[in-house]
Amino acid sequence: MLENEILKNITVLYAEDESIIQEGITETLNLFEINVLCAKNGQEGLSIFKNFSEKIDLILTDIKMPKLDGLGMIEEIRKIDKNIPIIITTAHQETNFLMQSIESNISAYVLKPIDIYKLKESLIKAIESKILKEELIEKNKKLEIEIQKNKENQQIIETQSRFAAMGEMINMIAHQWRQPLASIGTASFNLKYKLLSNKFNLETAKGREEQTLFFTQKLDEIEFYVQNLTTTIDDFRNFYKSDKKLINTNIETPIKNALKIIEKDLEANNIKVELDLESKKEIHIYENELMHVFMNMLKNAQDKFLEKNIDKAKIQIKTFDTKDSVEIEICDNGGEIEEKNLNIIFEPYFSTKKEKNGTGIGLYMSKIIIENNHKGNLNVCNKQGNVCFSIILHSMI
Repeated sequence: MLENEILKNITVLYAEDESIIQEGITETLNLFEINVLCAKNGQEGLSIFKNFSEKIDLILTDIKMPKLDGLGMIEEIRKIDKNIPIIITTAHQETNFLMQSIESNISAYVLKPIDIYKLKESLIKAIESKILKEELIEKNKKLEIEIQKNKENQQIIETQSRFAAMGEMINMIAHQWRQPLASIGTASFNLKYKLLSNKFNLETAKGREEQTLFFTQKLDEIEFYVQNLTTTIDDFRNFYKSDKKLINTNIETPIKNALKIIEKDLEANNIKVELDLESKKEIHIYENELMHVFMNMLKNAQDKFLEKNIDKAKIQIKTFDTKDSVEIEICDNGGEIEEKNLNIIFEPYFSTKKEKNGTGIGLYMSKIIIENNHKGNLNVCNKQGNVCFSIILHSMI
């Protein structure tokens, strides 16, 4: 900061009982373009400060003054404002004055007769410190606003992620229900057709036995398919449970639960999943959140396979233990990620599927879940023509 500018137009409360000294110092301060409010003693200075505290930038005061000395005035001012810069001018060098002034958070201590250059230097340092504090406070306020905005944006992204995942879930439910519902419809039609067309001769024991056998078989089929539908609902309901509790389990559990939900969809699109689950360690995890991560990566791979018409599409999932962590590697042969996108693939709203309504928040949320919620690491790289996601989670041991 420029010395001539930093003092310009500041307002100083100056308390000094010797009028000659006060007039001389005031005239000098005016040369620096400083506004001066003068007081003849500490009591008058305290009264001026109470009336104009918002306008006063700095206090310059003598110690020895009638009615209320400088230290008494400072003590009362500190009850109102703990941070305003204060400079003491005095002809006394007693240790007790110095100690009292230090306890009162004094910015500088200038001895009489006053050296104008030293006084100016003390004024600059004191007001510069005040300005820096004010700038820091203002930056902190702006930072708090930005933090709040980030929290709000995070909530919006999480909500969007949940809706996007829910839409994908509904599609998978529809796909998994299509075949059982069709089978139930076929079984019901056959039952009705056999019954109405009198295909069984109920007058004979053999006919009645054939009808009972046929009806039992079809009703068993219907019961099996209904149970299949119920299981599907349970799987998806568990995935969307709102309770968030850490559990101790092997990483194999959330991987297989995620596969249980999406495997029918993968099989329908001729996508092969190879598992090499060697990890045996237990870890602290939010199971449904990790299921969300694995579901997102499997779904992304599936979308890429379908978009590129990949022949012999394959996803490989490996887990293994290291000294103090569990590592998961998920690779697919759907082609590498462009090098320019490797560093931004986890950024919110980045997507290579925009033409197909890609939201660009799945991998971002996966990063949040792994690194913020589980204190792990999530990375991606190209490996021998494949895309591989690497997840590291710390074990309990």
